[in-house]
Amino acid sequence: MIDLLNIMRALADPTRLRIVFLVRRLELSVGELVQILGQSQPRVSRHVRILDEAGILERRKEGSWVFMRSGPVLTEGWLNTLFDSADLTQAKAFQRDLLRLEEVRAARTEMAAAYFSAHASEWDSLRSLHVAESEVEEAIGQILYTATLGNVLDVGTGTGRMMELFAAQARHFVALDNSTEMLRLARAKLANMETDVAGKVDIMLGDFNALPLADGEFDTVIFHQVLHYAQHPEGVIAEAARVLAPKGRLIIVDFATHDHEELRTVHAHARLGFADDMIMKAFQANGVHLAHQTSLEGGALAVKIWMGQKQGDRSAAVGPELRIVA
Repeated sequence: MIDLLNIMRALADPTRLRIVFLVRRLELSVGELVQILGQSQPRVSRHVRILDEAGILERRKEGSWVFMRSGPVLTEGWLNTLFDSADLTQAKAFQRDLLRLEEVRAARTEMAAAYFSAHASEWDSLRSLHVAESEVEEAIGQILYTATLGNVLDVGTGTGRMMELFAAQARHFVALDNSTEMLRLARAKLANMETDVAGKVDIMLGDFNALPLADGEFDTVIFHQVLHYAQHPEGVIAEAARVLAPKGRLIIVDFATHDHEELRTVHAHARLGFADDMIMKAFQANGVHLAHQTSLEGGALAVKIWMGQKQGDRSAAVGPELRIVA
C-alpha cells in the first residue's frame, strides 16, 4: 500500500522538489547536489534521507561516494506522470539548477575526455587488472557463435578490438565511440584488415546515451568494458535495446561489483562494476531476457559476461530462443 501521507510530506519542501527534478534527469552524487543547489552538505543530506525513506529516491553507495537515483515510488507509479506534466518554465530556481546541472554534466564529460585522450595509446594494457584478455575474448566468442552475428554494433569500440575479432563473421559491423582519438586508433587497425572484411565495417562517432541509429537495426550489440563509464547505465541499456532487432542479442562484458575506488578517481569509471540483479532488471525493463551469464575469476577484479535476447517476432530471429543459464 502506498504511504500517501509520507510521500506528500517528503515533497512538501521546495528544495526536495528541486532534488527530485534533478535526479530524474541525471543520477547525481550528494556532492554534486550540494554544488548545484548551493546549500550545505548536511542540509542536502537531510533532504536526501527524507526522500529515500519515502521511496521517492534511493541512495546507491559506491566506495566513498553516494549517488541518488529514482526510487520505486517514482518509477513504478502515478508520481512519475505527475512530474512529467509539471511546467517548470517559470520556475527560476529550477532553471538555475538546470544550468548548474549542465555544468556538472560537462565537467564529467571533460574528465572522461581528458582521460581517453591521455590513455588512448595504452587502452588495451589498462585491462590487466582482471583475468587475461585472451580468456575474456574466448568466452565472448563462445557466446556469440551460438547464433549468426548478423548486423553487429560495437558500442564504445575503443581501439577496435571487437572489430578485429568479429567483423569477419558479421554481415555488417558498426564500431561506435564518442572519442575521436579512440576512433583514430580503430581506423588504424581497420587499415590492416583484409579488404573484404574492412569493406563491411563502418566506424562512427556517437554517444551511447543517444545512439545515432535506427530502431531494430542490429542483430548483435556488444558492450566490451564500456558500460562502467555510463552515468546512467540503465538508460544506455535502453538505447541498446531500442536498436536491437527482435530476437537480437545484447552482450555486456564488464566488472562485477567491487570497491577499487581508484578506478573512479584515476581511470574515470562512473560505476564500480555491476550486480547481476541490476543488469537483469535493466534487461527486463526493455523487453530483453537474460539468457546467459558467466563469471571469469583470476584477477584483482572478476569479469562478468551477460547475454540478453530481445523479445519479439520469432520470424526476425537470427538464432534459436535461448534459455537462462546460471
